[in-house]
Amino acid sequence: MKVAAMVLAADVGSGFAGPKHLAPLRGSTLIEQVVAEVREWPVDAVIVVLGPHAEEIVDRADLGDVIIVIDLEWKEGEAAAVRVGIDTLYRLDEFDAVVLTHADYPGTRADEVARLIEQHAEGHKAAVVPKYRYAVGYPAVIGELLWPRLISMEGATAFDQILATHPDWVEEVWFDRLPAKRVKTPDDLIDIESIR
Repeated sequence: MKVAAMVLAADVGSGFAGPKHLAPLRGSTLIEQVVAEVREWPVDAVIVVLGPHAEEIVDRADLGDVIIVIDLEWKEGEAAAVRVGIDTLYRLDEFDAVVLTHADYPGTRADEVARLIEQHAEGHKAAVVPKYRYAVGYPAVIGELLWPRLISMEGATAFDQILATHPDWVEEVWFDRLPAKRVKTPDDLIDIESIR
């Protein structure tokens, strides 16, 4: 089974002095930190979907050996970024599953991703998601049987909303810790730095 990772960085963020994904974190930037973590996952390729500030991110961030695609319809919401990423997977035509996460979601461990991928390979569900104690989170492993549904998403519909309405598609893998913190405001970055 060949697996890609898809990192969505197509949202604006609020309260940041500049592009959220270029906000400083642990000696680099938020997106560099997340992509560096993703590159340690047991995946065969990493796709990064950029939206606003794409040119500035490409110029200023060192993302290494990844496939960068641009979501020109990022104002529509998360659905557009997912569509662009899934379309890229179809064009590459070599992957059986994708691990979906966000570029403002640092702290996902490679061993946990390995467990999710292993469960997907052994299980019979279209998607496998982590359940951190009491909350389902990211990343999610999505088999190609579900990709046609994702590429038809529109507007502000988020991937987790799709799964919530179709629980029969989903298998949960439980982890005995709280989920990593998603960065929505500058204060979230301060919280992440404080628990380093």
